[in-house]
Amino acid sequence: MHPQPPVHPLGRRIGVIGAGGKSTLARALARKQDLEFIEIDGIAHLPGWESRSDDEIKRIVTERIANNPDGWVTDHNSTVMPIIFENADTVIVLQPQFRYMFWRRFTRSLKRSWTGELICNGNKETFRQNFFSKNSAIYEMWTKRHNYRSYAENITAEAPDRVNLIVLKSAKKIEEFYEAHGLTR
Repeated sequence: MHPQPPVHPLGRRIGVIGAGGKSTLARALARKQDLEFIEIDGIAHLPGWESRSDDEIKRIVTERIANNPDGWVTDHNSTVMPIIFENADTVIVLQPQFRYMFWRRFTRSLKRSWTGELICNGNKETFRQNFFSKNSAIYEMWTKRHNYRSYAENITAEAPDRVNLIVLKSAKKIEEFYEAHGLTR
């Protein structure tokens, strides 16, 4: 029996957006295809959780994309979406059920707070930051939970026609995507 080609063919300039595992998927794709991984959070957050300006983030992302003409994979939403749409040939949108996204973010934040795992230029997430602050990623997700219902539809409306848009709306579809492309976490 011959292996079946993946249901979703991929390009070599890939944006992974949404919630519920976008950075993990972007890293897996970059590793599998031997492409540069452009981690937007790593660009946006300086040591001590200082933030770069949106203009500086856009400048750096644009440079990193230009410096990798053979391909790249990036993960993010918000400020760099126009840059991703302008340059990507494939955009993968993760929009699993809210409870799945929230559980992933909650357990990730708990683990990082507990272990002191270094992220984003040597920063650490703390219990205070994650569970007792309005700057918490958990709090942000909860307050924006209604936005997630129509996220994929909004992105679909914004995406240029030339972009191969792949929307994965469940944990099962995300798992099937990993399997179809031979990806590992």
